[in-house]
Amino acid sequence: MGLLDRMQARRRYRTMARRLAKLDRLERKGDASTRIVTPWPVRRCWLKNTAMVVVSCLATAAVLVLLGVASFGWAGLAGDSYPVLPSDAAATRILPPVTDAPTGAHAFMITTADGRPVTYDPCRPIHYVVNPTGMPRDGIELVRSAIREISAATGLAFVEEGITSEPLTKVRTPRQPQRYGDRWAPVLIGWVDATIFSSVSGDIAGVGGSTAVAPEGPGSERYVSGQVALSQDWFTAAVARPGGEANARAVVMHELGHLVGLAHVHDPSEVMAESNSGLTKLGPGDRQGLAAVGSGRCHTDT
Repeated sequence: MGLLDRMQARRRYRTMARRLAKLDRLERKGDASTRIVTPWPVRRCWLKNTAMVVVSCLATAAVLVLLGVASFGWAGLAGDSYPVLPSDAAATRILPPVTDAPTGAHAFMITTADGRPVTYDPCRPIHYVVNPTGMPRDGIELVRSAIREISAATGLAFVEEGITSEPLTKVRTPRQPQRYGDRWAPVLIGWVDATIFSSVSGDIAGVGGSTAVAPEGPGSERYVSGQVALSQDWFTAAVARPGGEANARAVVMHELGHLVGLAHVHDPSEVMAESNSGLTKLGPGDRQGLAAVGSGRCHTDT
């Protein structure tokens, strides 16, 4: 690691250490609910409508609170508060890595100090649930189809757990033992009403992202849970148009791209571009980035 990288890392750790100290003070006051949060982004992007195509806004998903231990300087859980290792965690990858991806523009939500993208653990499946409230026609199959595409491009395994009544919220804890047991909460996917969920309103078709933890300090960062919130109004209108299912699926793929660790790019030929002018298939940069975030490390600590 170069000198500049070390200086930047130290600044980041000091900043998060101050946040950790604040959380510790809140915990001592008994306000445990503030300890683990996943805020939604404040950044916005815009839809553009033309006579030929609806350009869907694929919103940014900088929704991460990096949760770690005091030595890492990131706010988070005490060591004994992490869930146990899940029963379906394997010693090796569940699916083969993707090694034949093309090259193109891609970017990562966050990276470690040595430049590696933060990723989900490829040696355990990503469990997910769907809240069907406000779901458009064939919404479950829309999600399943997009997940199959992202799974194939990343080499990450996904497991559907069915539907849930858990509402999508701007602040979601990544561990909910009363609802999901002693484990990281499954990824939550659902549709939201723009009148009460302001992060998805007007020109914003969806937001998505994940929460990361670093139980062993720098270098041990990994995603453990997340959520994808999709606009009821936008998706209802999209699937009602001829061929609109393909555009809707592309939006879900984009938000799942954020979920597994990809950020926006400026290249309009990629699904991970901030605005989509009608692309319905992953571009070369999308595939290169997804292969990278699917090639993370296995973990046995939590």
